[in-house]
Amino acid sequence: MIERGILYIAHPTTNSMKQHLLLLIKYLNRARYKPYLVMSHEPYVEEHLNKMELEFIIVPEIETANKLNVGGAAKKIEEFARDKDRVVNLIHTHDYQACFVGAQVAKSLGVPHICTIHTAEDAHTTRKKGLLSVSNDKIAAMPDRLIAVSEYVRNRIVGQDKINLIYNGIEAERFGETLDTEHLFRELDVTKDNKLVGMITRLAPEKGNGIFIEAAVVLSRKYPEMHFIIAGDGDDEEKLKKHVANLGLASHFHFLGFRRDVAHILKGLDVVVVPNLGGSVPMILLEALACKRPVIISGVESVKEVVSEDCVDFVKPGDSEALAKAVEGAFTSKLKSIAKVQAGQKLVQERFTIQHMMKPTESLYLEVAR
Repeated sequence: MIERGILYIAHPTTNSMKQHLLLLIKYLNRARYKPYLVMSHEPYVEEHLNKMELEFIIVPEIETANKLNVGGAAKKIEEFARDKDRVVNLIHTHDYQACFVGAQVAKSLGVPHICTIHTAEDAHTTRKKGLLSVSNDKIAAMPDRLIAVSEYVRNRIVGQDKINLIYNGIEAERFGETLDTEHLFRELDVTKDNKLVGMITRLAPEKGNGIFIEAAVVLSRKYPEMHFIIAGDGDDEEKLKKHVANLGLASHFHFLGFRRDVAHILKGLDVVVVPNLGGSVPMILLEALACKRPVIISGVESVKEVVSEDCVDFVKPGDSEALAKAVEGAFTSKLKSIAKVQAGQKLVQERFTIQHMMKPTESLYLEVAR
């Protein structure tokens, strides 16, 4: 018998948050919990929710909710929660904007509220939401408990001592399977003699796509057979394509767009680069390690919390020449690369699987929603 109904409320703004949310719902113990979801518009997540046959609604007003209009979004969610004799025992929101809306709903329904903070925004920021918004430190005080996805994030949640640290988990076994490693070669019409270096990301400035392109200029001069891949979509797509064309790299640079076959793409890459300039821990880092791919990543504080130089090569954030040099090193130091990928896969299996994420999350559910 289902003991507790959990209402998830989310405004998923990053790929990592989308994946986290889908995995959380997919692996939730359905013998104990009944999940429902309310979120702002996100086609990729909606597609997967339909496959799961999950009850959900879209409330676009979550994205723009502020002091003046939050009641409208909250009312729609409350109506959904009470419709068809649904029983909601706990609300679990994701990041500050959804947390602000969810706090109003939790108060109205008289149920506990947990919020997972995914992003390391400044505690007092209101710049993204306007003058009618509520600062993040005040929002963080609203739930009964908080979850931070890293120490880096937890340290930026000011004035709260009710924070549980639960790292993101991935389907490590699926990414560790022996997949079709020539999938990407056939799609791009290249051979194994063509070295493939790439990133899977969102096309936005903080992801360091421009840094990768500048590194590709350096690498292409020395390795004319090398091809470069960016998989993902975003607002910067046309700008980046134009930049590549102006640099004369169009014949060796491939923009794959948004993809669902991430594991196959990773298996086809000789080197994965993650030149992030921001403070998050990209899910693609864990996925690449699970796939046993050499990873070169910006040495930002949040990433160094999760992995060490035993598993990856760190480069200075924003340094395209250092990135190019590290890529070259991954090809010339084969034994070193093999040792790193083996250590990386072991790290994921020991610390960042779905089970490592779900067990403490469900324990917190039991503690809060008694």
